[in-house]
Amino acid sequence: MNLDIHYGGAVSGTQKFSRPEMEDRLIRLFRGGVGIKMFGLRRIGKSTLRRHLQEVLAAEGRQVAFIDGQGLHSLAAFLSGLSSETGQDGGLWGRALKAVASGPAQKTLAALGQGEKLEAAALSAYWQHVATAIKAALADGARPVLIVDEFSYLIQNMVNGDGAEDVDRLLGSMREWREAGMQMLLTGSIGVTQLARRQGLNLEHLNDLQQFSVPELTDEEARQFIASATYRAGPRWTEKHTEAFMAECSALYPCFLVKGLQEVGTEYPVTPEQFANVFELRVRPDLHADFYEQFNKRFHQYRSLSRNELTGLILPALKTIMTAEGSTEQGELLVREPFTRVDLDVALGMLVEDGFAHFSEDREGNRFWKPGSRLAHNWWRRAKLL
Repeated sequence: MNLDIHYGGAVSGTQKFSRPEMEDRLIRLFRGGVGIKMFGLRRIGKSTLRRHLQEVLAAEGRQVAFIDGQGLHSLAAFLSGLSSETGQDGGLWGRALKAVASGPAQKTLAALGQGEKLEAAALSAYWQHVATAIKAALADGARPVLIVDEFSYLIQNMVNGDGAEDVDRLLGSMREWREAGMQMLLTGSIGVTQLARRQGLNLEHLNDLQQFSVPELTDEEARQFIASATYRAGPRWTEKHTEAFMAECSALYPCFLVKGLQEVGTEYPVTPEQFANVFELRVRPDLHADFYEQFNKRFHQYRSLSRNELTGLILPALKTIMTAEGSTEQGELLVREPFTRVDLDVALGMLVEDGFAHFSEDREGNRFWKPGSRLAHNWWRRAKLL
């Protein structure tokens, strides 16, 4: 495979390094359930996976309604996006219009479909009628797949704007739509668990979705990536180049590999002896700053939780995981009153979504924890929190 590397944003075609096992797992899990939630750090490959799913669904003739939630702030804005994506005549939105009785609720639905701006209070008042009409339309024709990118930004914006009540309305209705057959993929670069904990939202409405995490490439995948991206160099790229690159690359996310390869050269590379200097001056300062900023922002949000929860639950768990020689069995994570093992599970879920930790699980159900990446481990050492 020849790879034409590209830095920034989702990629496809010759710019995409395929990870067949992960891509197949995403498709398999999606086809076998109501949908997937995929939350994690920015620039780790979520958007490329999301685009892959869209391409597979399109090839199968499925209609995909894609909504970018980052700039949306209300129920009305969300529904306007849904209406424009699902069509008026024979589409979901048109069927919903026919399913709702004539009157204010139908006028509200029609206005949204025509792109008119509505007062938040008006939509809140008729929300249940609108949501029920969409549910009825799902039972009466083709069901589009709904993909909401940056779903957590949408939730945060709505809390800051219309309030938590409208968020709960939306989450509850979306679950009803999934029960009626609308599959969903919800993604975000803000952990939805910590967001819900801070805002007092009910996340039980998302429990039917399967969690999907995007890990770093394995060493073998990274080597394949390097070989595919340096095909133009021919014999100018040697095994010594690959070994020097792997030694200097502090994270095996695709963005790190792409940035590093662009700087050392994929066609006429610098010598392996120069890699250390290139990474020190041109690669790490940029990418490390980006990822450390993400970790800092996410940890800062934890400070909005109760002080007891931060100092008595989250920080001790992080310290144990980050300073362990190897993996940490979950039973080794201490829980002190007034907290319980259930509280610990919620805290660990936040740490997973925000890129601080990840886990594996054996056949007896024992979970073993490690830092989410070498970068997360490096951030912990630099932060000196405990």
